[in-house]
Order: sequence, then C-alpha cells, then structure tokens
Amino acid sequence: AQEKLSEKLKDFSISNPEFPVISNVEAKSMSGSDEIINSLERQVTGSVRWAQSMELLLAEGHDLFLEFSPKPVLAGLMNRIRKGTQVITVGDAESLEEAVKTLS
Repeated sequence: AQEKLSEKLKDFSISNPEFPVISNVEAKSMSGSDEIINSLERQVTGSVRWAQSMELLLAEGHDLFLEFSPKPVLAGLMNRIRKGTQVITVGDAESLEEAVKTLS
C-alpha cells in the first residue's frame, strides 16, 4: 500500500505550505513539500504519534484546538495530556455555529 501511495503522490503537485504542518508520524513540524510527501508515504506503515504531536503544539504555546468529529474523542485524549486545554469539537451544523461564536 505504501508503494502504491508513493506512486500516486508523484501525480500531485504539493506547494510549500504557508504555515507549518505537523506530521503525526514524526511528531514534528514540517514546512517543505518534499518533507510532507515523504511523511504522507510513511503514514501507511508508521505509528501515529498523536500525543507527541499535541505535546509539541502545547510546547509551542498553542492553547486552543478544534476537533472535527461527531464525538469528542480527541478532546478527551487532550484532557489527559494537559487538563484544562480548550478543545472545541465540531460535529454538526449547530456545533459549528457555536464554534464560530466562540472564536469570534
């Protein structure tokens, strides 16, 4: 599967992002398109390092997170990493409207 994905990714042009992208395989910030493509390939077989990725964001000073999911699973996990971290879960139109109000 990883080899097939690698071949398919060659068909796409990925620009360098305007903001850092966190790889959950590396648990580090990436800013170059080649580095991001390489990380996407490793997503197939690599371990997800979600907690380490969130710890990186917290260490960088991020204190508000958005979760797009019908259930607040990641919000619960984030609470285990750092209790009291603000996570807004958006799972439907009503919660999206609430999130917009909160963020405004």
